[in-house]
Amino acid sequence: MSGAECSPKNLTLSLTIPAITVQDATPLEGDNIRDLTVRKEEEDDGCETDSEDNSIEQDEEIRTKNEPMGDPKVLVTVTDEHSSSVLPDYADEDEYNRETDTSSCTKAKFDSSVFESDAAAKATPMSDRNNAIPAEYQAAEDEWEAVETITPGTGGDVPVIVGSLILYEEVLSHFQSTNLTEYIKDIKTSVQRTALGKLKHYLFGPPKLASELHEERNFVFTLGLCPFDNSCSIHCKILQTVYRQLTGNKFDCPRYGSHWEQIGFQGNDPVTDLRGMGMLALLPALNFLTDNKTLPLAREIYRLSLHETQNFPFFVMSINITRIALQAMREGCLNRECNKRKQVLPILNIFYVGLFYYLFQIWKQQHKTIRDSGFVIKGMY
Repeated sequence: MSGAECSPKNLTLSLTIPAITVQDATPLEGDNIRDLTVRKEEEDDGCETDSEDNSIEQDEEIRTKNEPMGDPKVLVTVTDEHSSSVLPDYADEDEYNRETDTSSCTKAKFDSSVFESDAAAKATPMSDRNNAIPAEYQAAEDEWEAVETITPGTGGDVPVIVGSLILYEEVLSHFQSTNLTEYIKDIKTSVQRTALGKLKHYLFGPPKLASELHEERNFVFTLGLCPFDNSCSIHCKILQTVYRQLTGNKFDCPRYGSHWEQIGFQGNDPVTDLRGMGMLALLPALNFLTDNKTLPLAREIYRLSLHETQNFPFFVMSINITRIALQAMREGCLNRECNKRKQVLPILNIFYVGLFYYLFQIWKQQHKTIRDSGFVIKGMY
């Protein structure tokens, strides 16, 4: 073997997971490294092939020609023990570079398409994207947003629904069209007086109510005997409306629950507080809370009822005030104004608001507390 031509020794690097083994070889003395090429070793025709071994050995051989000495010739073999595949074989360096450039270009195109898709989604108007959302998903999202504003209660499994507020005029029309004759025989439109009391009332008392207003007066008293009906949607809407008007909630609350105590009822079922006054206990309050002129005053009184030291049950107080107003009508104290305006129920509502305002002023200015409620109410008779 001459100094110019020699058989290079092979340096084999075996890559396994997780270890990498490098076998070094020193070039023969006098060899010169000229270029680095990668070629696949051809199998000898006389070698037997193992039928059970499906893996392909790949050798990368380094030939050296006419290059300065000092750099070893290296043959790198990469083997993955967890995979039967081997690294691709390239005929020359140019083919390897072309393949690398193609892969990089493909990745760049993929990244570009993802970026463009994301940019297009961001550039799409929100209204168009909402239109693309399926109806059931949009409904679920709306329901979730709604839940965030619902005041929690202990209503059990009673569903919370979104309903519209009911107007006082709608409720009044409902009761005027309802047959309440069964309660007529039980109403008491005047107080029992002794003979001397009747004489005194006749000489110094208020005028008699005009005969044309007797029917409306009787209607008011029958409302005081009409019980709450859970099966009537109008009755239920009245409760929901007064609750939402006081608390500012946008959604209906459960029919039963401790949330009713928030607006001044005494338990989980507000109907238990209505038994003494029937549906009349709710009508003046509904008018108070749905009239834009009186609603600010109602909410101011409600805020005082939640005061840390001056708190009081708003609706219990409201029912007591309604009872005082009805008693004043029974005694004829409102007859003069009813005859003047030729109305009965509207006068009762105005008197109710006046009484509530009077209580509000006394309670706020004199720093009354719940312990003073009995004296304050007694002073209003």
